[in-house]
Amino acid sequence: MSRPAGRFAPRLALAVGGLLAAAIGALGLAFAETLGRELTGDLTRSLLVQARLAAREAPLVADAIGAACECRATVISPDGAVLGDSSLDPEGLSHAENHRARPEVASALDGREASAVRRSATLGAHHLYAAAPAFGPGGAVRGVVRLSLPLTEVAHRVSRARRFVLWTALAVFVATLLLAWPLARAAGRPLEEMAAVARRLAAGDYGARVRGPLGGDERALLGETLNALAARVEETVGELSRDRSRLAAVLDQMAEGVVAVDAEGRILLVNPALSRLLGIDPAQARGRGHLESLRHHGLAELVGEVLRGGAPAARELRLFSPEELVFDAHAAPLLQEGRAAGALVVLHDITRLRRLEQVRRDFVANVSHELRTPLSSIKGFAETLREGAIDDKENRLGFLKTIEEQAVHLSQLVDDLLDLSSIESGHRQPSLAPTDLRALAVDVSRRFAPAAADRGVTLATLPGGPLTGLADAEQVRRILANLIDNAIKYTEPGGRVEISLEAWDAEAVVSVRDTGVGIPVEDLSRIFERFYRVDKSRSREAGGTGLGLAIVKHLVEAQGGRVWVESRQPGGSSFFFSLRAA
Repeated sequence: MSRPAGRFAPRLALAVGGLLAAAIGALGLAFAETLGRELTGDLTRSLLVQARLAAREAPLVADAIGAACECRATVISPDGAVLGDSSLDPEGLSHAENHRARPEVASALDGREASAVRRSATLGAHHLYAAAPAFGPGGAVRGVVRLSLPLTEVAHRVSRARRFVLWTALAVFVATLLLAWPLARAAGRPLEEMAAVARRLAAGDYGARVRGPLGGDERALLGETLNALAARVEETVGELSRDRSRLAAVLDQMAEGVVAVDAEGRILLVNPALSRLLGIDPAQARGRGHLESLRHHGLAELVGEVLRGGAPAARELRLFSPEELVFDAHAAPLLQEGRAAGALVVLHDITRLRRLEQVRRDFVANVSHELRTPLSSIKGFAETLREGAIDDKENRLGFLKTIEEQAVHLSQLVDDLLDLSSIESGHRQPSLAPTDLRALAVDVSRRFAPAAADRGVTLATLPGGPLTGLADAEQVRRILANLIDNAIKYTEPGGRVEISLEAWDAEAVVSVRDTGVGIPVEDLSRIFERFYRVDKSRSREAGGTGLGLAIVKHLVEAQGGRVWVESRQPGGSSFFFSLRAA
């Protein structure tokens, strides 16, 4: 929590005033104590002189001595008994206790002058006592004269001195506050400005600077240092921000999925590609465990292996949600002070590559199978003729006809393979031009009318006005020929094949509908694959190569269009393709 600004000046003024007041107070109190001691000393010396003079008189009369020195006088016998006291009446004197134990009396009975300060048990107040011995003939102590004065006046003087000192210290304190406040304010203003700049820097305002004159002392050096630090921080944060923006841009544009985790396996970062591939929300995944968010055992093992071993690792992973995907996963440790502080995993989607490899394997297998059938038939009949059937006049023509049919089928299969390869490789680019699609449909259907009549199928082109599309006329002819030929082949006698053309927004849509056997729902997504047949035995009887719909798909897409199929069993199928309207 930030401290409120503006406290330096009052604190400085209070500190200066307090120090001065404390110094004056301490000196004054020391002076008062010294004054008390000096006053007590002066009184002591005066009383000792008077006690000494009184001890030389005879007889020792307490009342006379007390009156002469204006103090309390006590005459004590050598045994400590009180012979007289100027402050006591006869009755009080009779009850006075023995004074031999008093320190000053004991010293005086030993022949030495002495003084003491203590609370008087008789009078109940602090007194100064001065005792002097009274010598008799031969130097013997014949008694003691003790004079005493109450120290009340000394205490009053010391108290007045102390009050004077305290009031003086208070006055100095107030005067110092009034005088030091503007100075402290002037001295603290640069510091407050520097504190404000520091708070702005802490809040993220890296353009904050200390401005204005700072003087030529340490404040100026502090301000310059703070400005230099702010400039360095601004430069560093700017570089980090730019690096972060560049890194974010790279991660956003990467086709590979990237996920970073900390040492505990909590997700630090998920890029958009991985979010799309796995169907996860980066905001919700951040801070949670990778196993909980990604939900993949193989990925968890890969991350754990890197975190434990601190070495890169790679493996191929398969994910089955939200769809089946294949990844080439590479993981590397994020090192901090030589230890693995996390892991970075890059998932390269190789699903399409693996599918293409599978398609290639299937294609090779299908081509081999499709070629083997006519070749086996040709080889078998040729061997039959070679082994003697050539002399069989009744059957040899049939054998030769079969060989010819299989050779034609084989040639057609090779031609279709070459055409499909040429279309896929882009060597056969369409020549697009405005084309009357209805006239093309009528012309192609007229060519297939005899074949439809032979099979007992009604072939019709639904009426309508001209429909112009941006297309390659020859390729459209082949598309229509393949679709119409398939429709006739898979429609039972008495059925119907219709060709219709419609305008959909910016598209020209052509459909070929039949009342044939239909296509199962599970086969609709694969119907345009090469060599894919719904009913393989029926397809071969119809004489197809299994490549017609694949050629249709590639020819339509090469012209910027799309192709799809709708079907139900029973009820027939409807094949659609669209081209850009001209």
